[in-house]
Amino acid sequence: MRKRIQMKKALAYLLIGSGLALLICSLAFDAVQYPWKAKFGMEDYAVQDPAPIALENGGSLIVDGKAAAQGEHADHLPGGREASSASPAVYVRLGVLKIPKLNISSYVLEGTERQLSYGAGHVPGSAGLGEKGNCVIAGHRNTIFRYLNMLSKGDRLMAETDGTVYTYEVYQSFSVLPDELWVLQTVREEPYTLTMITCTPYLISSHRLIVRARLVAVNGKGL
Repeated sequence: MRKRIQMKKALAYLLIGSGLALLICSLAFDAVQYPWKAKFGMEDYAVQDPAPIALENGGSLIVDGKAAAQGEHADHLPGGREASSASPAVYVRLGVLKIPKLNISSYVLEGTERQLSYGAGHVPGSAGLGEKGNCVIAGHRNTIFRYLNMLSKGDRLMAETDGTVYTYEVYQSFSVLPDELWVLQTVREEPYTLTMITCTPYLISSHRLIVRARLVAVNGKGL
C-alpha cells in the first residue's frame, strides 16, 4: 500500500515537473522572440537576411518565381491554423519580407497553406511585391506574425524581390471576420498597397488582424 502511494506521488511530481518545464520553455521562447527594441524605442533597420528554408523530410523543391496571376477563390481569409496536409510539388519563392521593428526577416512564398509553415505566404491572385494593386501576405500568429499587432502608423517594412527593395509605411490596422474577403480587393485611393493578415486574438483565431501599408520608396528613393 505504501509503495503504491509513493509511486503515485512520484508520478504526480513528474507530471508537475514536466508541466513546469514546458511552461519555462514557452516563456523562454517568447522572451527570445519578443521585439524588445520596439518596446523600448530602439528600432534597428539592419535586419539580417533570413536563414535558408529547411523543408520537412527533405521536402519539395524551392524555386524563385513570380506571383500567380490567378488563384483559387477561398471562402475565408488566410492566416488561421487550418492548412492543407498535402505539400506542393514545388515551393515558389517570391522574395523577402523584412519588418525592422519586429525583427522579422522571412522569405515570401507563393500560397497560403503549407507555405505558412516556412515563412510568409503571398495570396495568389493579389498584386505581386512592389506591384500596383493590393499585395496580400499572410502569416501564422504563433510564428512569423506573432507580434504583428505591435505595428503602428508610420512603421516601415521592406519587400525585396528581383534585386529591388520596396519600402512600405504602415497606415492602418483593424480586425475583421474570416469571411470578410473584401480586404483582398484593391484599396481605393491607395494604388500600391501591402496588406498583411494573421489570426487574432492570439491562439483563438476567431478574427483576422489586418495591417496595411503604402509604398513610399523604391531602392531608397521616395515616390
